Amino acid sequence: MRVFKGLVRFIAVLGVLAGGFFVANGSVMAADVPDYRIQVSPTNLSIDLTPGKVSTTEFKVQNTGAKKFDYKLLTGPYSVVGDEYKQDLTTDTNYTYIKDWITFSVDGGTLEPGSEVKVKLTVNVPKDAPAGGQYATVFARMLEPEGEAGGLKAEQQIGMIVYSKNVEGNTRLEGGVIENKVPSFMFAPPINATSIVENKGNVHAEATYIMQVYPLFGSEEVYTNEENPEKRTILPETRRLNTMSWDGAPQLGIFRVKQTVKFLDDTKVTEKLVFICPLWFLFVVLAIIFLAIFWIVSRVRGRGKED
Repeated sequence: MRVFKGLVRFIAVLGVLAGGFFVANGSVMAADVPDYRIQVSPTNLSIDLTPGKVSTTEFKVQNTGAKKFDYKLLTGPYSVVGDEYKQDLTTDTNYTYIKDWITFSVDGGTLEPGSEVKVKLTVNVPKDAPAGGQYATVFARMLEPEGEAGGLKAEQQIGMIVYSKNVEGNTRLEGGVIENKVPSFMFAPPINATSIVENKGNVHAEATYIMQVYPLFGSEEVYTNEENPEKRTILPETRRLNTMSWDGAPQLGIFRVKQTVKFLDDTKVTEKLVFICPLWFLFVVLAIIFLAIFWIVSRVRGRGKED
């Protein structure tokens, strides 16, 4: 009986400790919520434009922090630089006029913690709007609270990309896959495959990327994203470098890797044997080969002296 009561007390103590652990974890999780955090939904918008007419869409600005804040909405250009697609949010181009055509139903205000506001985005398209795509960034910026100097960092804002095209203009869809590479040898995982897609047109289009990995012998895939392929937006008159990865690759092995890249009417497929070999393993193999050669040469010389 005493043993039973002691066991009950032990279990009760464990329960108290466990309860304290979960409460402590809960407090840590609550503390993880920052004082100030702003979000927008969705992260990008797509809208069709008609010269001389008005186009509209909606998005949300959300306060996911612990304190209320004032915010302001602004617009800026959106373009990219280089094959690596580094974002340029300051340079005006022939494809960023739309930033001056955008107005908001509400361009600022105050958001309580856990609240959101719906904003109507209106694009007043001029009659002489150029053909092709137009691109802008909508910034939701938090303003520093009164009496809390230094409470917010100047860079505490979030951007949303606006993709648009002139549906009545002379849009050109032109381009293709100009590079599709799968390496033959890698020192360590993951297995990466690269490609470059070029858009020669005046409107954005979407490229699709599929990677399939097979064992050296066999037809059953060990990895594929065929059912959920990667998709990337390619802006007008740009080239985009993309890298596909199989993060679950082992440290050592030989696989058949196939990458399929599709853009507009062009499809490129590359398939290669990929050997993953750690550098230390390569040194071991070379050392064994060297020792084997040394042993053979020594034996041959030894036999020559005996003769």
